Amino acid sequence: MHRTTRIKITELNPHLMCALCGGYFIDATTIVECLHSFCKTCIVRYLETNKYCPMCDVQVHKTRPLLSIRSDKTLQDIVYKLVPGLFKDEMKRRRDFYAAYPVAEVPNGSNEDRGEVSEQDKGNLTDDEIVSLSIEFYEGSREEKKGTVENGDLEKEKNGLRFLRCPAAMTVMHLAKFLRNKMDVPSKYKVEVLYEDEPLKEYYTLMDIAYIYPWRRNGPLPLKYRVQPACKRLKLSQPITSECTNTSGASECESVSDKAHSPATLPATSSSLPSPGTPSHGSPSSTGTGTALNGTSNCHPLPAAAATRCRKATVNGSTASALT
Repeated sequence: MHRTTRIKITELNPHLMCALCGGYFIDATTIVECLHSFCKTCIVRYLETNKYCPMCDVQVHKTRPLLSIRSDKTLQDIVYKLVPGLFKDEMKRRRDFYAAYPVAEVPNGSNEDRGEVSEQDKGNLTDDEIVSLSIEFYEGSREEKKGTVENGDLEKEKNGLRFLRCPAAMTVMHLAKFLRNKMDVPSKYKVEVLYEDEPLKEYYTLMDIAYIYPWRRNGPLPLKYRVQPACKRLKLSQPITSECTNTSGASECESVSDKAHSPATLPATSSSLPSPGTPSHGSPSSTGTGTALNGTSNCHPLPAAAATRCRKATVNGSTASALT
C-alpha cells in the first residue's frame, strides 16, 4: 500500500517564485522561447532594456521581445491556491493602489485587475474559512437510484440530507469520526465518505475536495457516506507438520486396528494404512516422538534415521507389532 507524503510549500518555492524579484508570481508571464516564467511587471520592465531571458540567455526576440511573452493563468491559479492568503493580500493591495491613485485606473481592466474579486468568486479557500456541506446516506450509483427516484421516493431521500459547517482544513477522517460518534456505529464497521460515487481518501481536506472535484461553490459541498464491515486481517494458521489431525478427547491418528481395542494410551499411528515403506509411530517407550497425552496424541514426522526401525507395543499383556 502506497504511503501518502505531504509536501511542504517551501519545497515548491523554486517553482512558484520569480527569479527577478524573489517573490511569488503575480500575474505570471512565460517567455515563449524557453518557457521560463516571471511576474508580469518584472519581465516587462526587464525586457525594456534586454532582449534575452534573464535565466538562460535565450534571445526572446530580435526587435520586439514583448511579442514573445504570454500570460500564464494556469500557473497563477496554482500559486494562489498553494500560497495561503496571497490572493487576498494582492487584491487588497490593488484596491488600495487605485483608491490612492484614481487616475491610474485602467478603464478596460477586469475586476481582478482592480482588486474587486473576492476569494469566494475566485474559488480559492483558506484553512480557516468555513465550508458549508451536505451529507446524506449513499444509496448506490446513479443508475441504481434512477428506478427509485422514478417510483416517487425522491422526497424520502431528501429527508436524510443533513447540513454542516466545517473549517476548510477539516479532513475526511475527522468527518467520518464525527458521523461514527453521531450514529453510534460499532467499531466492527467503518464509515466511508464519498463525493458522488467516488470514495475519498482519509487525508483529504475539504479544501482539497473543493480543488480536485468540480464543485463551483454555488451550493453546499455535496458529500455522501456509507457504512461497511471493517476488513479484518486473517491470522495465518500454523502449517500442519504431520498427516495427522488432532481433536480433543480422541485422536484421528489411531489406526482402524488400534481403535478396536482402544485404551487412551494406545500409540498413535497413521489414519490410513501405510505402505510397507512408510514408517509408523511407536509406543511411548520407544524413541519416536508420538506420545498419547490425556486421550490425545501429538504426531510429528519421524526422522529419517528412525524410518527403518521396527517397533512393538504391549497392550493388556499381548504384543502387537506396528503396521509396516
